[in-house]
Amino acid sequence: MTGNWTYKQKCIGLLVLFLLFLYGGYQFIFSDTFQLASEIGEKQAKLQWLKEKEKELPALKQKMAEFEKAYSKNDSIAVRDRLTAFISDFADHNQCLVTEIPRNTSYKNDNLKVQTNTFTVKGGYHRLVTLVHQLETECRYLARIISVRFYTLRDLQKKKKDLYVTIVTQTFEQKQHEVH
Repeated sequence: MTGNWTYKQKCIGLLVLFLLFLYGGYQFIFSDTFQLASEIGEKQAKLQWLKEKEKELPALKQKMAEFEKAYSKNDSIAVRDRLTAFISDFADHNQCLVTEIPRNTSYKNDNLKVQTNTFTVKGGYHRLVTLVHQLETECRYLARIISVRFYTLRDLQKKKKDLYVTIVTQTFEQKQHEVH
């Protein structure tokens, strides 16, 4: 019976051999090629990501310079003066009024010094919100805003309500211990 194969059996046999040939060719030749192509794609994506991050380096260096500049002056009076100057300058240019001289309270222990400053400013809502936003973004390395309170007071002479904001900031400074 082995010598008398029908046409149908020969075609099926050839199809099976062809499929085995394709499977073997894929395993020995093409699978490595597809794997290498996949690795190349991943590495190109990583390379593109690194190129994009490399473009961000100048901005990161600038932020680090701002950070170092803000913390290079560890004098608590300098922090209060810089915050007062920033808020006063904003008030002068935006029709606002600083109504309360900043109060400064400090807490010290062996490892930490915490300085709290309180500012009260009178003005329009949009201007006061802009002040808080600019204070958060431009002075973020100098001090953190820990409290913002909006309130109104009635001015009996003018017979109108005035809007105020009280902003409380804190600065933390870790004391450096001297080694003898």
